[in-house]
Amino acid sequence: MKYFLPLLFLAYWGGVTLFTHSHVVNGVIIVHSHPFKTGHQHTESQAETIFFLDHYVASSVPVLLVAVPCFCALLGLLVVARTSCLCLRRPDDGIRLRAPPACVFSC
Repeated sequence: MKYFLPLLFLAYWGGVTLFTHSHVVNGVIIVHSHPFKTGHQHTESQAETIFFLDHYVASSVPVLLVAVPCFCALLGLLVVARTSCLCLRRPDDGIRLRAPPACVFSC
């Protein structure tokens, strides 16, 4: 996959940028790209499909309406100031069944 996906992207990018050409259909210039020889013609349904795909807009607003509040909430958790202090004191009496901690925090 690490070799296939970059090659697929390069093939797509090359097809879009290297083979751009135009057709005049009913006085309207249609610009598109595909790796075919020049001098070819498209049917009316192919020209219509190219037109609709060229003007297709996918709205990402519903995704953003959910993602932005979640992102802001997570960002708010990271920005909250530290309000508690960790205090560990070494007890001076009793038998300790384990080694003492490497460092002791005190407030």
